Amino acid sequence: MRLAIIALLASVLMSCAGPTSALERERYVVTYYDRNHDGIVDFELHDIPGAADAAWALSDTKFRGCYEVRLKFGYAFERESVSIPVPKHVKITPGKPPVFATR
Repeated sequence: MRLAIIALLASVLMSCAGPTSALERERYVVTYYDRNHDGIVDFELHDIPGAADAAWALSDTKFRGCYEVRLKFGYAFERESVSIPVPKHVKITPGKPPVFATR
């Protein structure tokens, strides 16, 4: 009985959220890039700062204003075809995306 109470108390204490809850740690930061410098977004990177294998991206490989590819960077690289219009009126991050595979 005593062991069950200790286990219950330990599980309750472990479930309490600290100053940085799991929800806050799992928020993606989205950055937008213009790889061909025409003023239109063509690469969108979703990343959780400090997390490994959590990044994914959308890429406009044909520079026509529509994402054609979704890339998932992780233990296993995944590539999937999509058809999503690129966002307008977003802040474009200067420079190149910090990932190697963009197509």
